[in-house]
Amino acid sequence: MISTNDLLTLVLAIAVIAVAIFLCWTLVELARLLHQANDVLTDAREKISRVERVAIAIKEKLEHSVNYLGILAEGGRSLLSMFQNRKESKKRRKNQEEE
Repeated sequence: MISTNDLLTLVLAIAVIAVAIFLCWTLVELARLLHQANDVLTDAREKISRVERVAIAIKEKLEHSVNYLGILAEGGRSLLSMFQNRKESKKRRKNQEEE
């Protein structure tokens, strides 16, 4: 027959095994969670790196465009002054012809 002391020892052994299984399962789940978090962080770093490379490329293209913008503005000013001079010369000729 099983005494109460034997029954208590058996129940404690089963409880210890249950706690050990629970702790092992918890550690496995924690390891899985950390692995997934690591994968998410790796993907986020890659995407941030891509965005950064795109931003740098856009910045460089804009810098090159700004360099050419000054040349285009100067060309536009000279064209505008040329058209104004032409208009003024036509007015002078017209005024001279009328006189």
